[in-house]
Amino acid sequence: MSIAILKQRLNQSVNNFSDPAQIHNKFAKPTKLIKTLAIIERKFDEMESIQPIEEKIVNSILKLEKHGTDYLTKRDWKNLSWSLSKKLLSYEDKILFTFKGSEFIEQFSKIDPELLKVVYFPLLYSYFAVEQAEINKRPNNWIQLRNILNTNRSTLFQATLKPKKWLTTLTEHPEVLSLDPSKRFIRDFLYNSDDSRVSSQLESLSIAPNSWFWDSLISSSIKSVKTMKEDDYFKVIPRLLLLLEKNPIYTTAILTALLERYASTSKRTLVHEALKHVCLTQWGNPQYDSAAGWRNVNPDTRKMVVQWFVRADLEAFFKLFSHTADVDRFNYWIKFIDKISFSQIFLGPAAVQSRHAEHRKFRELNRGRLKNLVGSTASNNAFLLKIDNIYIVDFSDTGNACYGYSTFPFDINKKNIGVYELKNKPQSIFKSEYGLGMSLSHSGNWEARFDKKLAELGIFSNQSNSPKYKKRY
Repeated sequence: MSIAILKQRLNQSVNNFSDPAQIHNKFAKPTKLIKTLAIIERKFDEMESIQPIEEKIVNSILKLEKHGTDYLTKRDWKNLSWSLSKKLLSYEDKILFTFKGSEFIEQFSKIDPELLKVVYFPLLYSYFAVEQAEINKRPNNWIQLRNILNTNRSTLFQATLKPKKWLTTLTEHPEVLSLDPSKRFIRDFLYNSDDSRVSSQLESLSIAPNSWFWDSLISSSIKSVKTMKEDDYFKVIPRLLLLLEKNPIYTTAILTALLERYASTSKRTLVHEALKHVCLTQWGNPQYDSAAGWRNVNPDTRKMVVQWFVRADLEAFFKLFSHTADVDRFNYWIKFIDKISFSQIFLGPAAVQSRHAEHRKFRELNRGRLKNLVGSTASNNAFLLKIDNIYIVDFSDTGNACYGYSTFPFDINKKNIGVYELKNKPQSIFKSEYGLGMSLSHSGNWEARFDKKLAELGIFSNQSNSPKYKKRY
């Protein structure tokens, strides 16, 4: 007699004696017996998930090889089902992915329903206990195992008087045995900050931490970014960046998905500082051709991130590190952003040593990108922009002019750059009426004068709404 039937008969007897028609009978509810039965039932449930020792599993395999299936006990069949998730004997792979595993799967596909009840949970455990890389190498046996489990799931549930927790969970989430096992869990996984939300739902299935299922869930979640609504996409960026931090193996897939999706949104021109910082940390500066990670995204997407750095650099230069925000100069250079492929900031001693919170944050977020300006005043900073094929250098302190070059005017591998390297008038691509190198000052109607000099070099702003400059004297 099974525990489930025993419990059913005990409850029926209790109900009969508790009937109002039997009220004259003195009956005490068998509380101790019911409690003992619950303990026995719990222990049997726990025993179902206890794996046998390797020696017993090997003995069952040898017994099958020597005598065939007719001599196998239920315990032997259960041992064979557990064996699928293990590396045994002289096999280099788990039994499921060997020729021996193929034979076992064939036998399991033919066993009668009563015997299937005994082996179903170990088979289910073996189904989840393998890694995606193992499945990719030899998928056939694993697919057949999934088919056995999926085909018999409903019948097993209906035939079980009191379904165990794992069987109830499997019935509530049958998609784990489908071709798209993790689809239903994507929303819970992405929109909930609790990492254990999905694992808690499926806890009774005893899915191993390195199971293919978690890889499938993460991969499917990453792929879902492509088709998300824009508002939903922006909500999941922090979650995916956290996922990247905890699972570095998915770095390329996560960054590629996030950046490609960002490039198709209406906010592509707005800098996402957290995403920008992670990109810089993981893939390096997108403005350098040597940063190989950026080959994973489309050129247009890479250009978007380059423009993030350019915009952030210009805003920092003219607004963050400037004593007085020079809106005119910021607006002038930002209108060329579509043509700018490289930007570089040179910080003077005051900016390098500043303890201002926002200054420290900018330096930290751009660690490895910034250079030091030496040989000038403490408050002076500089920037370089590559507009088309021209390198523009400008300074923050008044009294410093703007210079243009056809190549980098400094050694890009150096950390400390002398101001004289950036102020090389003879090498300036801006020419006077006598053909001599010159610099451009910011006095008077400087914007129109800059436009003219840049136009002589074939550089024009793409912005149709360029401001009409006020004449200054």
